[in-house]
Amino acid sequence: MKAKILTNDPSLIVMFRLGSIEGNLVTNPDEAENTFKASLREDDLAVLILTTTINTWIEEEVKAHRESENAPLIVVIDG
Repeated sequence: MKAKILTNDPSLIVMFRLGSIEGNLVTNPDEAENTFKASLREDDLAVLILTTTINTWIEEEVKAHRESENAPLIVVIDG
């Protein structure tokens, strides 16, 4: 099982890679939505970390996932 972060902050990508957590840098709401949906299809993903900006961009998709699925766990952090 693995964790992944979706962020628009390149420094967070570097920081999480130091902890062996894969990351995706997204720059707009459409890219965030596509990356989020692709991440949910990964069989070995246990935790998906979103920054507050990304969560704001795709709030409805995140809410729908939380209401209908239990994995992966979605965590929102400042950033």
